[in-house]
Amino acid sequence: MKKILLIGLVVLSLASCKKDEEPVTTGTLSGTVTNASGAVLADVLIVVYDANTNSPAGANVKTDAEGNYTIELEPGNYYIKVFKQGFESIPPKGVTAIPFQIDLGITESRSFEMFVTTVSGGWVTGKVTDGANAVANVLVVASDAAGESFSAISDTEGVYTIFNVPAGNYGVMGWAATYNSDEKAASVTADAETGAVDLTLTAGAAGVVSGSVRHLATGNIDVDVALIHPLSKESIPGLSSFTVADNYEIPGVPDGIYLARATFENDNRVMDPDRITKFGEPEVAISGGNAVTIDFDVTNSVTLNAPTNEASTTIPFETTSTAPTFEWTPYASTSDYVIEVMDAATGQVVWGGFSHQQGVIGKNYTIGGGATSAVYNEDNSASVATLVPGRIYRWRIYASKDDAKSAVGWNLISASEDQMGLIKIVQ
Repeated sequence: MKKILLIGLVVLSLASCKKDEEPVTTGTLSGTVTNASGAVLADVLIVVYDANTNSPAGANVKTDAEGNYTIELEPGNYYIKVFKQGFESIPPKGVTAIPFQIDLGITESRSFEMFVTTVSGGWVTGKVTDGANAVANVLVVASDAAGESFSAISDTEGVYTIFNVPAGNYGVMGWAATYNSDEKAASVTADAETGAVDLTLTAGAAGVVSGSVRHLATGNIDVDVALIHPLSKESIPGLSSFTVADNYEIPGVPDGIYLARATFENDNRVMDPDRITKFGEPEVAISGGNAVTIDFDVTNSVTLNAPTNEASTTIPFETTSTAPTFEWTPYASTSDYVIEVMDAATGQVVWGGFSHQQGVIGKNYTIGGGATSAVYNEDNSASVATLVPGRIYRWRIYASKDDAKSAVGWNLISASEDQMGLIKIVQ
């Protein structure tokens, strides 16, 4: 009898424990942030974005004293940005982050190495509010008269910090779907905080951007479309969409001027590079809730083979070569290729690319259509003779086709993906 009673109590106890257990509803993102020497970095800001909307996921954390961070997230697709005063941001300015997946009950590991910035700057802080209410997930941009810009995202309390801002005078504004923002002045001093630059938002922004996406010489797939801040080149939170049957619509657009982009993701598609190179990215002007139509042409991308980051991450490929050999897959119907190597931290092209003189576009260096590789600075025209150890670069390939009907005698027919070709030169 005692044995039966004991077994019953054990069963009841196990049933009670099982009943009290909370079901698992999240996955985990964790990692460590270090500097170039491998030393851990504390107080690094980690901002998580929903990859489907380009909006912050509300999960902003800082690394602890050991350089570690942990974030619980619902299953889905995300990407992250990493910031710290005195260090280059991750991903580098002008480079789009690569999405990753969080699965139920699974830990996704993402560790980072940060490089000391060459900018001697201060930092700007403030709060974003709508009346008495804090507004989270707002892109805050500080820009100067020359068009230089620096940015941050407001947290759940509406607080933001813009790191590594060079000394000077800036106008600061907030950008988010359905809100218009006032503008505040900020005078920044090196190695000091410029505080209380508070922004007031007004709800009711109602502009609409819509249109269609045409696929050139490739199969139709749904692609992402987003509105971009014209200076910081970052997606505006909430102002993005995916096509449905090749059509898209982005509502709640605030007053302002934006760049419109399609197919950010590594999906083997790029926007028609010919129109962008010759005329710039499509521009959208919204005022008083008007509606604007922007259509896009997209095509298959040129495939980069080596050296390059993996398609699933923006972690640069490490190489010791300061004059690497760049390799790609041939692209059909190409007359010649244009290579472009950019310093990812500054956005400056150091070799190749295009020139614009008196309204005429030219190719700085061309490679025969039958080629599938090129050695850095093989024509001795680069502004940097060899790539610098410790720096991150991005290289791209543009496929060109001769066209007698074109004003310049050629058209670009494709390019490599925006998020590929990242390399880091190591000693």
